[in-house]
Amino acid sequence: MLPLLAALVLAGGGQGPIARALYLPNPGFERSRLLLHIPTDRMEVPKFAPKHPEWQFDWITSVLGDVEGEPVQYELRFRVFAQERRKANDKGESVGRLLGRLWEYNNYRLRFDHAPHFNNRVVDVYICYGGEPGGEQLFDEDSGADGRPVKVNTIYIYALDSFTEPVEMAREVCHEYGHATLPPIGGFSEPEDWANGFLGEKLYMRTLRDKMAAKLLEPVDAMGATLEAIDAWVKRNVDPLVQSAALKGPDAELLAGKGPAAMDAYLGLATYAEAVLPMAVFRRSLVLTGSTKASDFPNALVMASEEPDTYELTIPEILKGKTLWIPLGKAKVTGAKVLQRKGDWAKLQPEAGAKLAVVNR
Repeated sequence: MLPLLAALVLAGGGQGPIARALYLPNPGFERSRLLLHIPTDRMEVPKFAPKHPEWQFDWITSVLGDVEGEPVQYELRFRVFAQERRKANDKGESVGRLLGRLWEYNNYRLRFDHAPHFNNRVVDVYICYGGEPGGEQLFDEDSGADGRPVKVNTIYIYALDSFTEPVEMAREVCHEYGHATLPPIGGFSEPEDWANGFLGEKLYMRTLRDKMAAKLLEPVDAMGATLEAIDAWVKRNVDPLVQSAALKGPDAELLAGKGPAAMDAYLGLATYAEAVLPMAVFRRSLVLTGSTKASDFPNALVMASEEPDTYELTIPEILKGKTLWIPLGKAKVTGAKVLQRKGDWAKLQPEAGAKLAVVNR
């Protein structure tokens, strides 16, 4: 354990003795991808929040991720600072556990780790008694372990006692983590300037639902939210956007707007793309967007879809039997009939029981 302890101390999160080293289970994998370090004692030196220097945090939960090195190497990815430590249902541990699961999705599926120029990839999370109910993500400046200023990526969860529904707290954590890590698409006037928070909550909550349904995760991984509660949330807040994007395709004029309808159009297109395209193609589309404009995303999807020689599309249950718009470019498609073309996008009618594949070469 000496390398682990050294890593925590160097990162500024290793004060106090180890009480528990909690390795989170990963069915189907030989080793755990996540390790929670949970001291039972207060930190010797309290932490003060950069945005709220009058607020003192005495407790820390550190979350480390397996970066797939050999031998096994866990690196610090989150420091969760809290103003209390409970023997049961401790919020610092719960938030840390959920964030670890979200980091798994980012790191292993999207291949997006935390930005290295913010405190060596560590995201600092503050669970607060005060503030208005909700959350906030900020890129800020703090004092490093050596006392020098360091750029930090911070998340605040405010008015802790206002969260009475586990699914709502899980959603809030997902939202702020989206702001902290996903590529920014912005310029909206409402409901927020940036869409990556809403994209985060929709992608992450759906992933939590799917993994819980496959018995790969449990409610304890999602702030205590049950499969039924998360599934109901996804059906209300994600599925209608996916269906709209699939049936209508990208609307350039709408995506160029600034209001809620424009943001929903982008979120629908992104959540639809993540559901039907291979993850590598979806990831490349986020990278290839090349700007913060939602109107550039449809072309990024086309460019990303043209890179593989061939790939299969996955049709989720909510889209079975329906016509679908996909980024096709000059590619050919098997297992479906092309009904209409609009630029580089094509409207398809999948054939019953056929595998739907795109062939670029």
